[in-house]
Amino acid sequence: MLSTSEGERTPRDVSSRHVPVRTCVGCRHRAEATDLVRIVARRGDEPPTIVVDHARTMPGRGAWLHPRRDCVDAAVRRKAFVSALRVPGLTVDPDDLAEAIDEITKKMAGSGQDR
Repeated sequence: MLSTSEGERTPRDVSSRHVPVRTCVGCRHRAEATDLVRIVARRGDEPPTIVVDHARTMPGRGAWLHPRRDCVDAAVRRKAFVSALRVPGLTVDPDDLAEAIDEITKKMAGSGQDR
C-alpha cells in the first residue's frame, strides 16, 4: 500500500513493481536479473568450482552474467568470479561454463521466453 499526501493508503500499482537490476561480471553492464544467469561457488568440491544456479535459489554469494560467450570470456580473463564470489582457489573452466550457459539459452528459447 502507498500513502497519499492526505495520509490515505492506496493499493500499489502493479505496473510499478520493482525489477531487480544486477551487473554482469563479464561486460560490467547493468541489466535486469531476468536477462542474466546466476553463478555460484560449489564449496564441497576440492578445489571449489562454479556452477550455474538454474533456479536462482542456491545459498551463498552469486555472480551475474549475460548468457553470451564474450561475457564469459571477459569474466574469466579478468578473474571476476574469484572477487565476486569471494572464494579463494576457485577454478573456472570457460568452455564448461559457456556450454552450461548455451544450454540455458536453448531452454529459454524453447520455452518461448525471449530473455
